[in-house]
Amino acid sequence: MDLILLIIGMILLVFSIIDWKVKAIPSIFLTAMLFAVAILHPANLWFGIMAFIISYLLYEADFFLGVADMKIMTMLGFMISTTNYLFALILLTVTFGLIWKVFVKWRLPKEKETAFIPVFFFIYVTLYLLGGLA
Repeated sequence: MDLILLIIGMILLVFSIIDWKVKAIPSIFLTAMLFAVAILHPANLWFGIMAFIISYLLYEADFFLGVADMKIMTMLGFMISTTNYLFALILLTVTFGLIWKVFVKWRLPKEKETAFIPVFFFIYVTLYLLGGLA
């Protein structure tokens, strides 16, 4: 299972770099990755649904800029092993997201659109180090 987590982490790193440079990720890649993670972790369906609901609420509150952010948070929800780590995912998303938005607005004030997928890479690494990913 650690090999799968490593592969997903590498793919997320590549997506983070692409999002940082281009500010867009083809939807088919994110949908395929979300589907693959959902197939690999069917027991965590409840956490995936809850992560989707929270990501949708954050999208409606203009915290997320696109559907790609919702897909990645849902994917991370499918990888969560317990309810405590689901709350950690939500807390880390809001905390790291606010820090990221303040940092980007401070360092790059001309940017209208910011890449948010790198935040999910840091959340992924944090959850992996805490042992929260199944």
